[in-house]
Amino acid sequence: MTDKVNSKKRINYKEIFDAFPESIIILDKNFLVLDMNDNAETIFRISRQKAQGKNSNLFIPIELEQLTKRVLREERTIFGDEINPTLRGGDKISIQAIASPLFTNKGNIKGVILQIKDMTATKFLSSKSIQEISTSRFETLMLGLAHELKNPLSGIKGAAQLLADETENKETIKCAEIITKEADRLSSLLDSMKQLEPVAQEILEPLDIHDILMEIIYLESLSDTQRNIQYNQNYDITLPPIQGDRNSLKQVFLNLIKNASQAMQGEGQIKVSTRWMTEHKLKGQKAISVDIVDNGNGIARDSLEKIFSPFYTTRKEGSGLGLFLAYQVIAKHGGAILVESELGKGSIFTVYLPVSTN
Repeated sequence: MTDKVNSKKRINYKEIFDAFPESIIILDKNFLVLDMNDNAETIFRISRQKAQGKNSNLFIPIELEQLTKRVLREERTIFGDEINPTLRGGDKISIQAIASPLFTNKGNIKGVILQIKDMTATKFLSSKSIQEISTSRFETLMLGLAHELKNPLSGIKGAAQLLADETENKETIKCAEIITKEADRLSSLLDSMKQLEPVAQEILEPLDIHDILMEIIYLESLSDTQRNIQYNQNYDITLPPIQGDRNSLKQVFLNLIKNASQAMQGEGQIKVSTRWMTEHKLKGQKAISVDIVDNGNGIARDSLEKIFSPFYTTRKEGSGLGLFLAYQVIAKHGGAILVESELGKGSIFTVYLPVSTN
């Protein structure tokens, strides 16, 4: 009986190994992979089953090989510089590694442990977003245009409706209906640009991000187009409030969840989760993150760099402003949005928001 109790209490070292936030790769003296954890699989796009017993030069960059050689030669732990290698699959990453010697019981070196930290998100979040700066003048221009175009559009719509009322010509009526429909579409587009206006400090309030997410998912699940969508929600209930504008943030997450649904063509699973951001701070502040994961078609690599640009869209019916406006709203709340995607496998949109200081 005691043995059974003790066996349950035994530590599962594999679970601990995989729980490390850094990527861990263990190599022998001949650079053969002895083991690697889950995070290493993710960064280097290779499963441990495929990597084990193989030479590490199949997937790790030359800089890490050189670091390993130094450890084997000098038999001491070496802290590597931050590097920005391009992986063999073509992806560019930013990482920093610590390489430590692995000794036998007799004190002979038998391998190297590589501890690798992904610096990509840290670099992005610790500096002011380039797009946030470059679009400031664009925002002013667009808000001015939106204001100036509102009145002419109303006049165009009114004239089209008057024309339709005063004629019996079917072709003229059809054209007038098209003009009215397009005027309404442009008017709606201009209304959405109001999100570019600065977020007034007086309307910011402490918000429970989970209330916003659950409300959106509940309403979306009632839609006929969402009947084949399964929502998987995993929330960290210890998260503190965030300081924000409820309506603006609700629009952002509604947009992201709708995009996920459209990427799966209305059928699949959307995972929505929240957590503390413990690995780094958001521009010096404590923060939370929200992950929205879909198993849809994914986004092509050349499109990933453009999806937050104004008027860029891959859908015929899209305006190209949804993600751009979401990006701006989150930036105005002191946050950021990151996206990871792979064609045929789906996308992960991660929203970072600072916690309330009140």
